[in-house]
Amino acid sequence: MIKWQGKCKLALAFVAAAAMLGTAWAAGVSYDSGDRIELGSIESGSVLSPSANGSNTITFTGTEGGEADAELSSKDFFVYGASGDVTGDSSLTVDWQAKLGTKNKVQFFAGGDGGNVSGNSSLTVNAADGSSLYANNGKWPEFAPNNQQSIILAGSPNGGVVKGNTKLTISGALSGKSNFLKASGAAMIDKVGSLTVEGDSTAEIYASCVDDGGFGANGGLHIVANGLGSDGEARGILKGKATLIVDNPNARVEQIWGGNNSVANSGHTSAETGSVEVYLRQGKVGAVTAGPSNWGSNANAVVSKDVYVEVTSADFGADAKFFSPYLGGGGVSWGGGSAVVKGSTFVVVKGGRGIDTLVGGGLGRCTNDKKIGGQADIEGDTRITVKGNSGLKALTEDAWIIAGGKRNNYGGGSAAVGGNATVTFSDIKDGVFKGTITGQGVNSTITGGGIYNKKIDADTIDYTDSVSGDSVLVFDNVQADFSGATIVQMDRIELTSGTKLKLADLGGATAIKLTGNWTNLGTPSALTFTNAVNVQGVTVDYSEATGIVSAAFNEAKTELVVTCKNAPIAVTPAALKLQLGKSDTVKAATPVVGETVSWKSSDTAVAAVDGDGKVTAHKAGIAVISATGSVTKTTAGCTVTVEDPAAPDPVPTPAPVTPTVITEKDNPVTKDKDVPADVKPATPVIKPATKEN
Repeated sequence: MIKWQGKCKLALAFVAAAAMLGTAWAAGVSYDSGDRIELGSIESGSVLSPSANGSNTITFTGTEGGEADAELSSKDFFVYGASGDVTGDSSLTVDWQAKLGTKNKVQFFAGGDGGNVSGNSSLTVNAADGSSLYANNGKWPEFAPNNQQSIILAGSPNGGVVKGNTKLTISGALSGKSNFLKASGAAMIDKVGSLTVEGDSTAEIYASCVDDGGFGANGGLHIVANGLGSDGEARGILKGKATLIVDNPNARVEQIWGGNNSVANSGHTSAETGSVEVYLRQGKVGAVTAGPSNWGSNANAVVSKDVYVEVTSADFGADAKFFSPYLGGGGVSWGGGSAVVKGSTFVVVKGGRGIDTLVGGGLGRCTNDKKIGGQADIEGDTRITVKGNSGLKALTEDAWIIAGGKRNNYGGGSAAVGGNATVTFSDIKDGVFKGTITGQGVNSTITGGGIYNKKIDADTIDYTDSVSGDSVLVFDNVQADFSGATIVQMDRIELTSGTKLKLADLGGATAIKLTGNWTNLGTPSALTFTNAVNVQGVTVDYSEATGIVSAAFNEAKTELVVTCKNAPIAVTPAALKLQLGKSDTVKAATPVVGETVSWKSSDTAVAAVDGDGKVTAHKAGIAVISATGSVTKTTAGCTVTVEDPAAPDPVPTPAPVTPTVITEKDNPVTKDKDVPADVKPATPVIKPATKEN
């Protein structure tokens, strides 16, 4: 049963400092687990808290507000899964069967306002078909990130400690322009306070979203502790790992910040996360920065360990209306604050479509011509991997792959990489790539207000000091055509065994390194260039590879030819008997890829062989059938004995006996009585048998 209570009893003295929460609420409501609440019965500004902590379920029905301006209302309410501190676990399940209009906002929290949870904290939202959670009215600037309306998160909004893990699960179906709907596995702090999650945080998005012509129906997903206050001192700490999973082909996600998020233009906010893993298995995605994000001039956000993001089949091109399809492993910093990854970033693309910009480092953005630069640095390494033909097809034809960081050319931002930067293409056959690959970073003009907008084709300046370590381009078992690609700022190109690649040039690389086992690969042209390349000062190192005799450019400087160690061919069977006029086939086995075999008979009058190893017997006798490999230049043979059944077997002739002396040392009976020490041959000597003898 719902229990309405006045301000004097349960009203919370909460006045939000940020645009996110904005309004002080007027009344408190106590609900029992299992209650059904109709939107029309809720007073604007109400705070709903459970009558008992633990595991709670609440169902919302009804309609409030509409899509047209004339229908807009401004009813806001807040739902908690706990009241005060919780001993043990705190869980809230929301069955959302309602439709909320554009000017309304609803915010769900698994914990209480500033309360501690000694166990785990979880929030599950089951959205019924046709239900909607409008974040705002979809008009600029109302749909900007600072004006988001609706929030779903698994922690508490303001302070406290969760001793265990936090988990958010959203499933079902949503409709409506829920631009910048915020979903977090931990919490969002909006006033002076500090939330600490000592375990891990997980956000799983399984909900489908109806495309109604907006910027998507589910956006701005956060998965860790977030300090989002526009002023004051707010702090969010996630000590463990943050994991985000998007796994519904009809899910729509406008932005993903895989790390934490801080916003402060006065005062200070900060957010810290242990490590981040993002898995985009299905769904329609606009832009992703898998690391931390900072949107204020006095905000700081950090991921203390590594960031990993993996795309399996997400579609980045379906909702590319406001953002350029962007995938980055680092963080984003807008303004004077920082968004730093202290570990390394890993970006893996296995499939999907529409990825326009792929960045290993961070995105540093200063405020237009004010040159107040945000810091979005990676202290470790950056690694980008495009895996398989499906991974290559996930990129647009003119995609940019940036090993370092990306910043705009106003000159105030920072997006540096403290370690090495590696771009790897692996296990690709018959693929084509015509985009741009840079081993450093880029400065680019950003227009139209979009921080993710590419705008780097015509007016791009190399960010040559983006990567402090080596910039490496790796091709691992790639047979593809990259001759239409633009490759720049690479220190080294690495090729593993099985690679046969077409390039326009070396992209500035002065070193080529061969790795892996090249045994029995013949003499492949690992690199083929559209024109002769300048190899002056270019080193070719195969010291860490096996099975290579030599690797060098051909005389025309259009190919890098590798001569491999090759095992000899083998012929089976090793011996064969045939009767006159009969045929059989011998076979040659070679481990060398693409090697052909030529056959030959030592005596064609006895036995002949054709190009397929078919042997035909012509005359009694012996012939050797041999096979020679075209690459290994090795030969193996089969001894063929041709028998004539009408001819008698030849009479064996005893071998001649050579007379000799058996000495005392070799004679075991020399000690017998009357036996001489040495035994001499008989006289006369036995001769070979002949007709006369």
